[in-house]
Amino acid sequence: MACNYCGCREADVIADRTRFEANNVLQCRRCGLVYLPLAEDREAIVSFYAGEYRRVPNRPVRTPEELHDLEVTCHDAANRLEFIGGHFDIRGKRVLELGSASGNLLEGLAGAGAAEATGIELDADLAGFLTGRGLRVVTRPVEESGFRDEFDAVVAFHTLEHVYDPMAAVRAVHAALKPGGLFLGEVPNQDDWRIKIFDDAVAKRFHYEPSHYYYYSPATLSEYLTTAGFGDIELTTVERYNSLAQLRNILGGTRDAAGIEATLNRHLFPRDRSDEVRLANPDDAVESQFNRIFAGGVNAELMGNCLRWAARKNSAPQDKSQ
Repeated sequence: MACNYCGCREADVIADRTRFEANNVLQCRRCGLVYLPLAEDREAIVSFYAGEYRRVPNRPVRTPEELHDLEVTCHDAANRLEFIGGHFDIRGKRVLELGSASGNLLEGLAGAGAAEATGIELDADLAGFLTGRGLRVVTRPVEESGFRDEFDAVVAFHTLEHVYDPMAAVRAVHAALKPGGLFLGEVPNQDDWRIKIFDDAVAKRFHYEPSHYYYYSPATLSEYLTTAGFGDIELTTVERYNSLAQLRNILGGTRDAAGIEATLNRHLFPRDRSDEVRLANPDDAVESQFNRIFAGGVNAELMGNCLRWAARKNSAPQDKSQ
C-alpha cells in the first residue's frame, strides 16, 4: 500500500495491535505519515461507515439518542463550539460539518446563529436521527458532495482519521469553501505524550483503533493542509482525557497481556466514573489542578492527545504528481 500523502511504498511497522485486534500500524519512511494497511476499497469503507461502524464489538454500541445525551458527547460539543467561535463569528455564516454523529455540534452551530448548518453523516440511523431533529444532513462523503465555493467554514472533529483518502477529502473541503473560508477540526495526535514519551502499551492500543486509518502529527497534518491549498495554518493540541488518571496507569499499571486487556476494557467500556478516563472528576481539586497545569505543559509542546487546526483557503492546491 502506497502512502496516501507522498506515494512511498516503504514503511516501518511501529505497532502490531489496534485495540483488541492483531493489526500492523505502519509509518512511511519518507514523509512520516502513520497509517493502517487497508485491504478494503473505498466503496467497502463508505458502506462500513453507513451501517456497521457504530455496531462493532470493540467500541461502545449506543442508540443515536444515547450518544446524543452522553456526558462526554455534550462536553466535547461545547468545547469544540468554543474553539470554533474563537476563530470566527458564526452568526450569519454557512458552515459544513464532516461527521456529525448525533448532531450535538451541529445543533450548537445553529444555536450560535449560523445562517445554515449542514452536516455530513454516513450512518443511516444517525442521519435519520439528525433529520428528525430538523437538521440538514448529507449522506455522501465530502468528495462526492459537489460543493463548490459554498461555505464560510468547514469543521471536522475526529473525522479525517476515518476517511479512505484523506488527500481527496481535504482537497474537497478546499473546493467547498468560499475564498478565504476557514477549515477547522481535530484528530488524534500521533505526537501524544502517552505514546511518544512512555511508549505505553495500554495507551498505544487505546490510540490505535482499527477504524482509524490515518494518524497525523503536527508535521504531517501541516503537509496535507499546505498541499491542499490552505495557508495561515494554526496548530494547537488539547488534553481531551484525564491526564492524571492515565499517568497513574502508565507509571503503576500492569504490563502482562491479561492486565493490558483488562485496563483497555475499563477505559473503553467504563462501568462508573472511576473508570472514565475521558473526563476528569470536577470534584477532585488536586486532579483538576494537576490536569490544568499538566495540559499547559504538553500542549505548549504540541503533545496533547488531540491535535487541532485552523487553516484558511488562500491558494490553489498543489499537484502532488509533479
